[in-house]
Amino acid sequence: MTFEKRLRIIFRIIGSVLFACLIFLPVSGRAEQKGAAEVVQRMNSTLMENMKRAQVLGFSGRYKQLDPVIRDVFALSYMGEKTLGSYWNTISQEQRKQYLDLYAVWTISSYAGSFDGYSGEKFEIEAGEHIKGDMATVISNLVIPHEESVDFNYTLRRFQDKWRIVDIRTSGVSQLSLTRSQFVGLMKSKGFDGLMAALKEKIALIHARGIQGKL
Repeated sequence: MTFEKRLRIIFRIIGSVLFACLIFLPVSGRAEQKGAAEVVQRMNSTLMENMKRAQVLGFSGRYKQLDPVIRDVFALSYMGEKTLGSYWNTISQEQRKQYLDLYAVWTISSYAGSFDGYSGEKFEIEAGEHIKGDMATVISNLVIPHEESVDFNYTLRRFQDKWRIVDIRTSGVSQLSLTRSQFVGLMKSKGFDGLMAALKEKIALIHARGIQGKL
């Protein structure tokens, strides 16, 4: 993994690009997971499998592998509401559904496009979960041979019977705070239609680059 690729992972998944949030609907009857670290480990394992099989799977294959996992490990309706701030209360139920549906596609596409190759990297979860009430912190490191590792500081919240990711920090930057700043700004300047148009444009670009293998 080149230094450029490392920066792209940080800024596309956590930083400079638009948003990350998916719909979360509580599902009763699921087995309770053992802990917050297990949720992060499941995400890490799926990402690593995608990285190792990136060329065989292709962009669409990586997308399909990530789809059910991302929808399960992130509490993203919660995140989606937070990223719109007070504007969440100004849009209709139908608009909320459109927004969250499109977000799901963007988020999965972003991970599928960014984790698209393998050069000996590995994920390591630091020992111990820092739990306070219904909130937990898990630190996961992406170890890159001959380069500085990337630290992902996951914040999880307990929803009914399981932990789900609600924020990720890297290099001191909160994904949730950053996306809220971006989206509130877009809603203020361009309204709901402008936000949706920007998201659709970003999705189209990610898919085009991913299919061409140029991410």
